[in-house]
Amino acid sequence: MSPIKNTGRLLAHSILASALLLPTLLHAADKITLRYAVWDRNQLPAEQEIAKRFEQANPDIKIEIELTPSAQYFVKLDSAAAGGVAPDIFWINMPYFVQYAKNGIMEPLAPYIKDSDLKLDDVVASSVKAYQYDGQQMAIPRDVDSIAVWYNKKLFDQAGVSYPTSDWRWDDLKSKATALKNGLKGAAFPLVMDLSIDGQDSYMNLLFQNGNHIVPKDGQPTDIANDKSIWVYQQLQGMMKDGLMPSAQQMSEVKTENIFQSNRAAMVYAGSWLAAPFANNPLINDHIGVVMMPKIERQSGVAHSLAFAMSAKSAHKQAAWKYIAFMSSEASQAELAKVVIPANKTAAKVWAQQIQKVDVSPYIQTLEVTQAYPTAGTNTPKWQNMWIASLKKIFMGADAKQEMDKSVKKIARVMEQ
Repeated sequence: MSPIKNTGRLLAHSILASALLLPTLLHAADKITLRYAVWDRNQLPAEQEIAKRFEQANPDIKIEIELTPSAQYFVKLDSAAAGGVAPDIFWINMPYFVQYAKNGIMEPLAPYIKDSDLKLDDVVASSVKAYQYDGQQMAIPRDVDSIAVWYNKKLFDQAGVSYPTSDWRWDDLKSKATALKNGLKGAAFPLVMDLSIDGQDSYMNLLFQNGNHIVPKDGQPTDIANDKSIWVYQQLQGMMKDGLMPSAQQMSEVKTENIFQSNRAAMVYAGSWLAAPFANNPLINDHIGVVMMPKIERQSGVAHSLAFAMSAKSAHKQAAWKYIAFMSSEASQAELAKVVIPANKTAAKVWAQQIQKVDVSPYIQTLEVTQAYPTAGTNTPKWQNMWIASLKKIFMGADAKQEMDKSVKKIARVMEQ
């Protein structure tokens, strides 16, 4: 065969191959990649499964999940937002929400919700409201946490004390704790709650239950230093002093979950994120139970949640909304139920059903009376740290009223910024 004829044949093959490849190249050029920022590695498998299902139904859209450890997440997101390159979709939490909403980093979602099948009535109400700013829904709740009280049946039996029930009150808790202390004779703590951090699984709940609102509300200033709040702080001080709870120093050295799982606590306040670890632990799951927190003035509690937010700078807003709506669907939320309580109220029941060894439905029942994690102003972490610093002194023995009278004005100023 002559070189000329061979060249012609090669050229023909090249043209044919290019023609066959052209639709693929054009499709690849049209394909949208959505960047989606998350921070929890434990939840990554569920996120990847949801993304896989979406991509199968939407072959023109690729989901690129960007995992950043929680300690660096908002530092990285702040930097990206400042540079105009924030991910198309990102997780937002309640403490940072107002700051991001006020600074125009998030896209208002009302127009997208209006034209979609997403119904906010299907989502836990306190979380929906928490992600509203200036009359706009700025993010869609993804999941929700609630708090409940676990108890160790063996320790209750040893002390001859009846188990708690979800209709109990604060005085019932104190009387059971006293009876446990006397019956167990120092072998275990009657009650444990973590007072060392932000109070989501401890004192915040008691403040809400005693009729407080914590942050400014309806024109009223913060009430973290009023008589009802001081009563809460003094109750906790007294229980530590009487040996019904570990001291603040002791609790700073150990984790709540470790104490309970080693059979050294008869009762423990714990978040829903500990429900599966407790219920799946063969060392304790045959002799533990969980009930709603005791009522004080009213039945209440703290519910925190993460939410899906869309970047106001996204170049693919319609596609981003399509994925947010897909992640918010009951089917996707049911997938998420493998790792967290979904914000969708129907899917939330799936979470409880999947935990086999212990009835954890009190966490779901609690969501009916919870209030959103308290946030105020544009710098919730700042005023929170100031409040925590004051409470640390109180839980170490300082006079509750004197300490809060000293700090409340400074804290209030930051809340109102």
